[in-house]
Amino acid sequence: MIPREQIKSLKTSLSVPEYFRLTNHFVKRAGKDYVIHCPFHKDKTPSCFLYEDHFHCYGCLERGDVIEAHMRLKNTDFLTALAELSRMAGLNHHQPERIPGRSGRFNPTRKETEQ
Repeated sequence: MIPREQIKSLKTSLSVPEYFRLTNHFVKRAGKDYVIHCPFHKDKTPSCFLYEDHFHCYGCLERGDVIEAHMRLKNTDFLTALAELSRMAGLNHHQPERIPGRSGRFNPTRKETEQ
């Protein structure tokens, strides 16, 4: 099981606007928040608002946090998204080991020396 502290530290270390900047989206200031052209649908004017802890598109109603954004944009699962975002944020979290043949499963008994 992934500690909640690890997920919380990732979300506070990498804000949603910073994530979209790092993934080469043109992030524009809109008052105290940010706005982009939604990467989940075609739109002519920016409709996806970025807040520090989440995003919300008023065109297609897609919304979520930084982990959900990465999962959707990169078409990946939760554990892979956590690992990739941790690297982007410069965090060094323990990565759970996956059990071969079981998607999304991991081995919680993995020893730190077996890397």
